[in-house]
Amino acid sequence: MHTKESRLSKFILILGVTCAFSYAFFLQFRFPAFCDPDSYYHAAVSNFIKNYGLHYPFPWVQFSTFKDSFSDKEVLFHILNLPFFYFFNNLVRAAKFAFLFQVALFILAYVFILKRYLPAYLAAVFLLLPFSSSIFMAFLLQLRPATLGNVFILLGIYFLIRKNLTGVFAVSLLYSLAHISFFTIIIFAFFCEALRRIFNKEFFAKNIYFSLSGVALGCLMHPNFPHNLFSLYLNGFLVPIYTISGRNLGFGGEVRPFDTRFTFIGNHAFFLSLPVLFWAALLARRKVSFDTFVWLACAGVYLFLAIFGNRYWYQSNLLFFVFIASLLKDWSQEEGWVKFMQKFKFPVIFYLLTVFLSLGPGLKQLNGFLEFFCVRNLQFETMGKWMGKNIPPGETIYHSYWANSPYFICFNPKDNYINVLDPIYMFYRYPREFDLLNELSLGRVDRPYQAIRKVFKARYGYVNKFEPLYRQLNDYPLDCKVIYEDSEGVIFKLN
Repeated sequence: MHTKESRLSKFILILGVTCAFSYAFFLQFRFPAFCDPDSYYHAAVSNFIKNYGLHYPFPWVQFSTFKDSFSDKEVLFHILNLPFFYFFNNLVRAAKFAFLFQVALFILAYVFILKRYLPAYLAAVFLLLPFSSSIFMAFLLQLRPATLGNVFILLGIYFLIRKNLTGVFAVSLLYSLAHISFFTIIIFAFFCEALRRIFNKEFFAKNIYFSLSGVALGCLMHPNFPHNLFSLYLNGFLVPIYTISGRNLGFGGEVRPFDTRFTFIGNHAFFLSLPVLFWAALLARRKVSFDTFVWLACAGVYLFLAIFGNRYWYQSNLLFFVFIASLLKDWSQEEGWVKFMQKFKFPVIFYLLTVFLSLGPGLKQLNGFLEFFCVRNLQFETMGKWMGKNIPPGETIYHSYWANSPYFICFNPKDNYINVLDPIYMFYRYPREFDLLNELSLGRVDRPYQAIRKVFKARYGYVNKFEPLYRQLNDYPLDCKVIYEDSEGVIFKLN
């Protein structure tokens, strides 16, 4: 009987893994485009590595630190994507299959952690809980290194708890090559050891030393060293400073919080877990393990950050559900899983039914998000392809927003642009040009075509139709000619 239960439990886990992967596959290939601009940048960079190797300059942005201090901050992420760009000539198709590979890595890592605390059938349930979050899925569906970063966060925290020095060192090294947030592994090492001191009267300093050593070696091994340290300074230090101070550099919407209603709908499994968790804690009244407090502390960091930037809900969901998994293991220690689940089966069933029945608004929210960005991104794809066929090579093409250029760089790499990705890369090196770019977009510069030609050295440009600059350029038909347009924007040429 025990063997049959074990087989059934494993079958449920396999079914859960299949459902999670299939759901991600379905949503990704349901739409022909990606749902964000960054995915196109990462597709382009993976393709650049295929064409130029690991060491290459980045001339595609003329007013950015990338022009003279380029660092591929996510080099390991791009290397892992690389095989798909050899297999497929279509960059979007290659990127979508690279996405599936990243999702598979994430699911395997998440299940590995869940299995340390839960029986297989419950691990399947906890695997699917974050997938029910529309906000989690919106971030997961992007081809961005945050997903690979989540793999290293999960494994890194677990290795720190277990005092697995080889694992801590390896994760720290690889994390430093995969995502700009790698320094969090050192922070979590301090958290872990502070809690170990409180609960176990022990301080395992080697965890801190090995995480520091892994990060240091990874930074030194980086193909763009020492420019990677400069990027860390810009992203890890200046961006938070400017964000906190309220300096508007035009950061993406993900660094701002969602409203309360949107946040609740998008993370309904998380919020519905809270009352159940408090109720169960009052009933259980049992000792909580060191593991559980570490997962809670690490989840708390991202939950705090999620108050200020919605992108941190991506990590918050994961670490929160691992925390609950560890907590359930603590509560089940005395009587075993069978008796524990018999005791709490009705609250668990009620909770899962509530989560399932509450999926509707979140799915509607996610579907609307994907449909909107698919239409928008297909428009930018078309613009980029048109540029590739009709604009001479080597031109600098003006654009007002950093989020425009990832599409153009991906589909028309023979020309150059203004900036790409975080606005800090332009603002730090070219603050005057950065301010002029904003003034131009807002229609505050007389004879804007002169500034575009003289300052940005551009003969061609792209402007969204919602920009005041678009209406302003129409006032100078002799100096500015629209050579291609659609419902959203225009490509123009200066005479």
